[in-house]
Amino acid sequence: MANEQQKAVGTPVSLRERYLIYPSSALPDLATPTAQAFHAEDRRDQAKAAFALVARPGFPVRINALRALKGVECSGLMNLLEWGVVDWPPANRKVMVLVYERPLGGRVVTSLTTEFKPIEESDAVRKVINPLVAALKALKLVNLSHRAIRPTNMFWATAAKDRIVLGDCATAPPAYEQPVLVEPIESAMAHPAGRGAGTSADDVYAFGASLSVLLQGISPVAALDDEAIIRQKIVQGSYGVLIGEARMPLPMIEILRGTLCDDAHERWANEALDLWLHGRRLSPLVAKMEKRAGRGFIFNNKEYFTSRELAIAMARNWEAAPPFILDGRLELWLRRSLENKEKANAVANAAQSAGAEVDKRGALETLVTKVCMILDSRAPIRYKGLAVMPDGFGSLLALAVVEGGDVRIIAEALMRETTKAWFETRDAYNPDNSMLEAHIRAQKTFLDRGTIGNGMERVLYELNETMPCISPWTVDNYVLELRDLLPALNAAAKKADGKGWPVDRHIAAFIAARANFDIERQMSDLALPDQEHSTLGMLNLLATIQWRVGQGGLYGLAAWVAGVMQPAINSFHSREKRRELEKETMRIAREGSLVEMTRLIDNPQDRQMDQLGFDEARAAWAAAQREIMDVEAGRLSNQGDAMRTAQQVAALISVTIAFITVTLLLIAKVL
Repeated sequence: MANEQQKAVGTPVSLRERYLIYPSSALPDLATPTAQAFHAEDRRDQAKAAFALVARPGFPVRINALRALKGVECSGLMNLLEWGVVDWPPANRKVMVLVYERPLGGRVVTSLTTEFKPIEESDAVRKVINPLVAALKALKLVNLSHRAIRPTNMFWATAAKDRIVLGDCATAPPAYEQPVLVEPIESAMAHPAGRGAGTSADDVYAFGASLSVLLQGISPVAALDDEAIIRQKIVQGSYGVLIGEARMPLPMIEILRGTLCDDAHERWANEALDLWLHGRRLSPLVAKMEKRAGRGFIFNNKEYFTSRELAIAMARNWEAAPPFILDGRLELWLRRSLENKEKANAVANAAQSAGAEVDKRGALETLVTKVCMILDSRAPIRYKGLAVMPDGFGSLLALAVVEGGDVRIIAEALMRETTKAWFETRDAYNPDNSMLEAHIRAQKTFLDRGTIGNGMERVLYELNETMPCISPWTVDNYVLELRDLLPALNAAAKKADGKGWPVDRHIAAFIAARANFDIERQMSDLALPDQEHSTLGMLNLLATIQWRVGQGGLYGLAAWVAGVMQPAINSFHSREKRRELEKETMRIAREGSLVEMTRLIDNPQDRQMDQLGFDEARAAWAAAQREIMDVEAGRLSNQGDAMRTAQQVAALISVTIAFITVTLLLIAKVL
């Protein structure tokens, strides 16, 4: 048995009938924190070195990035050859696999906590800056932010180590694997899973931070924890923290100052990088430090001189913050010590609004969120220990669900519409923000309902367009699209063994989020409390998908559904009709057609005829009951009934005698 299992693991897995991936040939030097690497071969071009990354099961993969990068050839990017879902024997389930052209020179930096040989100034432009700037330009052309630019995710493209390429950016949520060192201040403040897709400006910053490390041969903040790095960046500026007293050539100082600028609006873009590469010298950017107050604000026995530092402190001491806001101390400090009337007025208005709310506890929690945004408008949404960018809610929720974390705090933040306050405090208008805000605010409706097809499950799939359905019935089959759902349920029928419904909360939510056709009636019926209508709703929902997608032969799923149809069949009054439906349902199940099954069980004409027959039977029964009651009460004359019966019997006897007489006469005449 062990030999058979080893053989199964060693057998190559085929992707698109072209690429062979070998589960027994792991390549740990090419792995990422969330994806394993394995040797791969191209059947059409065996001379081309390739390797595969197998994404961690359940992790939301950036499929939009895969679609954008496939076929893109760039000197600074690993070429993505193919991607897709395959059966993976080691995990005994389907997984997402990415096949890349293999970099032949190995990883540039293996760890940020140890020293390594720095890149020489003479090689920096040719080997590092040129290819990476080309990568930034290629990413901008396909409207994609990489969000995984860091020294440990860079590889030497050739064995001669003459060019650096960026590694994978799709097997984990955006910036999930990024160290705080290479993230802009505002993104670094957020939970790694909730940093969001960001923009090309974030990639430029990560490029600058990575370049500074490569030139120095060590991370200048290796000894600091994340909180200390963020605080130092706020106080000293990113350039001051990452370069400090290090001796740098003048041209390198210029590009590092431009890319490490903490103001995203002033940070160098691709055009400025191009100009620098072509020898144009740009005006040097001087770090703009946040204004410091003349007198510090005492909060939790510590003194703070900038609004940004104070916002961080209040976010970390949530319960202690409201009194300082409500009694006017914060407003007064902003107005007098920091001399910022705009922020002072905003804090005063927020405090006044919170005082007028009926739900005092909820109002105070939302108040702290708003005040943190006012104090630091560039920071992520902060709510009771949660820190997330608006477009990071989806990936943060996905990881919390997959890893069994607590999703209640995320639900609270969405219900309290914290994103609305975040967008209101933005410094500059962005039309894309309006669409994002509307989409996120719509999730409150699903949370309010809470019925099957709604709730946190619906929010999970609405906020993650590429999240596979993680129902226990489908999780092993990596169901990404609606057309993959019924075949997965058909495969799960044997495992289910007739127990439970094929449609659970995750499947219902997945269908509701992915269907591009009207299923409102079916979803409404599915959520009804009585089993008769909810069972019919489930059948109609699955049948609608089968009809729309055009899939037949679902024998296992049809038998599974037929086995749970008894409540719908029992809703017919006629025993004969019920026996007929039970027999016909099993016959149709053997044909694998849910569409025919719903036509049989949910036939309006049959139900109308059954109801008419039932109404007639009820009427006859009621008449008989009334007659019995009348007889027992003496209201009905038995003599009249007897006379009518006697007359009927006499008439019958007369007819019989006449018939016999005529017969005898005919016989006599013949003789």
